[in-house]
Amino acid sequence: MLAASNKLAGTLKGAGRVIRSILGPGWLVMLADVDAPSLLTAMQSGYYLSYLMIPWLILLIIPLYFTQELTIRLALGSGRGIGEIIKDRYGKRVALSSLLLMMLIDGAAYLGEYASVAAVGLTLGIPVVASILIILTLHTVIILFNGSYRRIENILLSLSALILVYLAAFTIIGINPNTLYEATELMFNPITYTNISYTGLLAANIGAAVMPWMLYYQSSAIVDKGLKPNHYTHERFETAIGAVISELLMVAGVLIGYELRVRGGSVDGFLNALSSIRVVMGNFWFYAASVGLIAAATLAVFVISMGFAYGLGEYLGEPSGFRHRFRDAKSFYLFYLVEVVPAALLVLLSSNLAKIIIDVMVFNSIALSVPLMLLIRLTSDSRLVGAYSIGKVRAIILYTVTVLILALGIYAALSTF
Repeated sequence: MLAASNKLAGTLKGAGRVIRSILGPGWLVMLADVDAPSLLTAMQSGYYLSYLMIPWLILLIIPLYFTQELTIRLALGSGRGIGEIIKDRYGKRVALSSLLLMMLIDGAAYLGEYASVAAVGLTLGIPVVASILIILTLHTVIILFNGSYRRIENILLSLSALILVYLAAFTIIGINPNTLYEATELMFNPITYTNISYTGLLAANIGAAVMPWMLYYQSSAIVDKGLKPNHYTHERFETAIGAVISELLMVAGVLIGYELRVRGGSVDGFLNALSSIRVVMGNFWFYAASVGLIAAATLAVFVISMGFAYGLGEYLGEPSGFRHRFRDAKSFYLFYLVEVVPAALLVLLSSNLAKIIIDVMVFNSIALSVPLMLLIRLTSDSRLVGAYSIGKVRAIILYTVTVLILALGIYAALSTF
């Protein structure tokens, strides 16, 4: 028995080493992308529009991957993060404007993360203050592992695994091929886009797919981890797998929202959604969904704040990254700690802020255009990234997609007035 236990432990330890060697910044940025507000957006999409968003979510895998793949080219080709390069190329004013815009988006994202954690706590009888303090404590304690990016990454990889519980929706609820086919047909019907709810949720799902902090995080995390040009293929593969899993998790959210509507549930905020899951699907799946939601929110808080700390540290020319000891990169760690606090205080005043989530996601689709266009331009410059530069055709396609996302976001925003 002891020999068998030791063998099992050795197997699990070996599997853990393999997973850690395969996964990294690309996986983490994609799983953090499926944060609590994104999951709620997906549930609301399923609740109000049935399967109509599923074809789009599957299609979004393509721009999601190719956008983040640019950060790999930039980091490995230049050896620097996007914040530092934007400052050097376009000046402090442009770099600071981009960072301030990201900080605004980050703040709105934190509201959703904390609101989701507060909702889970309330369903379990835990006061909002206690729930928020637990997250802030975890966010602070991770600094004790400073001096090694890989130690931090291993912790976040374990956290990301808990989010995968939502993939169980494909087995528990299933997917109706006929309904999916009908949704795909409507995708090509121009009349569909006259529906304000459809365009609004489409813009929100696009905003949930790619966010500005993702660009800052992945490029800087690759540098922080010490990846070299020979890691290029591996990092692309990891990012591609992450993009597929990310959007499959969003599809799972749509299925849950649709199931809740069919069975008389509600998705009007995190608290309603969780309570409905408990009534409709039972206690086991309520606890599973709660764990997944907390993991999604916590991972996002970590990664978003890392993205901002990387960007601001690079802008100021200070040492940035967990590879540095606290004493050597005090500004980086201070930025990492401070950015998450204002949103936590707001949620303590009102935990019902999740209602703004759809509007925030629509705004993301608009705000993304500035840093994304800068990123496309930077990775088009062979003098900066060398052999990792993209060609003119690809750049034109990416610019076109960016403009279309911006136009859709503006249209959706104007339609709400």
